[in-house]
Amino acid sequence: PVAPAVGVVLNHWWTRGHATYLREIELEFSDADPRHVDEPWQAHYTAGLVLFECMPGEALREVFETLGGGVLMSATLEPLDVFAEVAGLDALRAGGRPVLERAYDLPFPEDNRASWIVDAEPFTARNRGDPAENEDPETWNPTRDQYAHVLRTLARSPGNVMIAMPNYREARWAGEYLRTVVEKPVLVDESSSNDATEALKRRFFRGDGKVLVTSTRGTLTEGVDYDGDKLACCAVVGVPLVNIGSPRITAVRRAYADAFGEDRAFEYALTVPAVRRARQAIGRVVRGTDEVGVRVFVGRRYAPGARHSVHGYLSPGEREEFVRMTPDFLGDQLERFWDEHEDARPD
Repeated sequence: PVAPAVGVVLNHWWTRGHATYLREIELEFSDADPRHVDEPWQAHYTAGLVLFECMPGEALREVFETLGGGVLMSATLEPLDVFAEVAGLDALRAGGRPVLERAYDLPFPEDNRASWIVDAEPFTARNRGDPAENEDPETWNPTRDQYAHVLRTLARSPGNVMIAMPNYREARWAGEYLRTVVEKPVLVDESSSNDATEALKRRFFRGDGKVLVTSTRGTLTEGVDYDGDKLACCAVVGVPLVNIGSPRITAVRRAYADAFGEDRAFEYALTVPAVRRARQAIGRVVRGTDEVGVRVFVGRRYAPGARHSVHGYLSPGEREEFVRMTPDFLGDQLERFWDEHEDARPD
């Protein structure tokens, strides 16, 4: 029954181009009876062939061409020109198909939400150091110490607070630190099964305010509806770029460079998707016209004019609405916002 699927993989492995497809052999740990294997490694691993598609545009264009029409809709497609080019829509347009673009502002009352950019030192691996080597606050460098202050301030905001770190290692560091400085329960997400994630989410929603620390690239920052009083504040710390040294990301950058030019490869393949993930996370807070909440980007790269700024990848409405401030002002601004919304102030 699996022969047709195997045949498809092997055919694609042989015929697909090397510029846009990466061929991998994956080893999955799987113990087997050593008496029934041909090679010693097979007693512990199952090998699989993987053909990783570096660019979705070609496959998507083939799908779109078979349709009479359709709607692609998301709150995080900005910048639309980049999305249209990468997703193959520009190729459809060049072939004579009509492609129309529409953008809409957030329909909820602006007074119900605070939107801030905290101008802290960029939270890069070089600036912050290795979290495993920074367990003792006495050894923290100035960057990590500055972010500890910001995290502590955010965690003390009323109600449920979600803090999205660049990766799970940093989430673990942040969670361990916050447990020592805030009175709320602190829940730390990690890469785990769907059942474990669901259980963590139910704990977060149940009872009084808590702090949930996760990765911006995890499953709790998109596709989850934090409606009502389930979330009062969300902060994205740093720009959640993936590990640029991994073989897949290297292959993706090479494919984008071939298609769009070397000068746009990093932007299209890494920066734009990372900012989309950040925007998806802060979009969890206000989900209805009567909801009140705080949205925070933490890190200087979100500010206009900064070195390697990603401000231009936010939507026009976000660029206009988000207010820049230094970490020292964050606590007072949080308190002022909730004082002005006393009726909606969560426990």
